[in-house]
Amino acid sequence: MGKLFRFYNRNNKKIWTVVIIIAFIFLLRNTLNQFYKDKNKEVSDKKENIVIKDDKYENQSESLVSGKKVSENYQDKFGKLVDSFLIYCTNHEPERAYGLLSNDCKSILYPTQEVFQKKYYNNRFNGDKKYSFKSWTSNDQYVYLVKVFDNMLATGKSSDKDYMQDYITVVKEGNDYKLNIDNFVGKKVRNKEIKVDTDLSIEVKYSEIFMDYEITEFVVKNYSNNIVIMDSRKNSDTVYLVDSSNIKFEALTYENGENDFRIYPNEEKKIRIKYTNPYRDKKKTEKYIFSDVYFNGKVKNIEIDLHK
Repeated sequence: MGKLFRFYNRNNKKIWTVVIIIAFIFLLRNTLNQFYKDKNKEVSDKKENIVIKDDKYENQSESLVSGKKVSENYQDKFGKLVDSFLIYCTNHEPERAYGLLSNDCKSILYPTQEVFQKKYYNNRFNGDKKYSFKSWTSNDQYVYLVKVFDNMLATGKSSDKDYMQDYITVVKEGNDYKLNIDNFVGKKVRNKEIKVDTDLSIEVKYSEIFMDYEITEFVVKNYSNNIVIMDSRKNSDTVYLVDSSNIKFEALTYENGENDFRIYPNEEKKIRIKYTNPYRDKKKTEKYIFSDVYFNGKVKNIEIDLHK
């Protein structure tokens, strides 16, 4: 026992220095652990508030374009649906997000989950992201403007001005509601056919409506013994559509191959044409015009009125 006291008396300064250092390290570790726990809890609480706040969708209810209120019956339902999709994406659960897409959105844009992850999810939700959304229009379609940006708490950035923008549309599918994403508003079935004469018919099958354009599929049937040329491609304004305000929107025919517009004798051909027709609330496509059709030795102006 005496030896122990003598050792302590000779080395008490060193012993207390070591004790203080160990205590300081222990205290510092606990302080840092508590700091990161509090920080993570703050982030978690913010995410939880997104879900449980009763009036969450009230400030999303007024549409940016028309100022029209989203129906109270749909504010919660549609808001939660859009919110669920974005939560799945920011929580890195792409398989659950993919399950909320409409059949049309899947078949036209993302036929598999792998394609969805590669072309949509990976580009927008890599890393720690946050989001905001607001009703853009709520008349004929319920479209939401979405912004995705870096989580400033995680990245240390001081601004959310750098963001990726998307438009998400809520559509009814059976007895349920699903989402169209990536600026895809929806698929509009046309099924309007006209007969130019006994040798030629043109059918408008459907249109894929996007926020900045539409793509329409036609089926042209040539029963004659001559080639039909649906557009000579000499001018850029000879294929176009007209909307309900009598505004003309030209086709981007340069995106088609030259052979797309040639229908050979006794041939039936599908033609997909892209139009510079942005989605506008309450504006409808009325007519499709082919004003430079070469058929049986003559140039014809063919008009397909969707409402006749």
